[in-house]
Amino acid sequence: MQQIASAKSSFLLDEPLEVLHSESMEWLEELELLKDESVFLHALIIGKAKQNLSVFKAKESKDIEKHLIYVSAEKLDDLKIEVLTHERFLARLMDNMNLDEQLYRRRHKAITEKIHACEKEFKGIFSQLKNLL
Repeated sequence: MQQIASAKSSFLLDEPLEVLHSESMEWLEELELLKDESVFLHALIIGKAKQNLSVFKAKESKDIEKHLIYVSAEKLDDLKIEVLTHERFLARLMDNMNLDEQLYRRRHKAITEKIHACEKEFKGIFSQLKNLL
């Protein structure tokens, strides 16, 4: 699955800038969805903790909760800012083609990798929570 995502990303890097812009807009939507899901998961953790989980599970749920808060409050927000900055760079690039298009494409690839890593981390949190419940 990771190879497919990497192949898609590599393919997209050769595409016109408009296609990369479209992918950036998809990222912003995905980040908002992950943010919403993190709120849901956080509420689920709190709800389960109130159902008198054992001390061991209570500690595990607290650890998952802390990790979820870190990912949703730090990583997702940081990624959103990075994508928005990336989009501003694209706007300047479209206005002034003398800017370094390859720099934009390299940054796009780096952000792609960060997005995939964040999604993987989020899936890991979900998996931990599923095992806990």
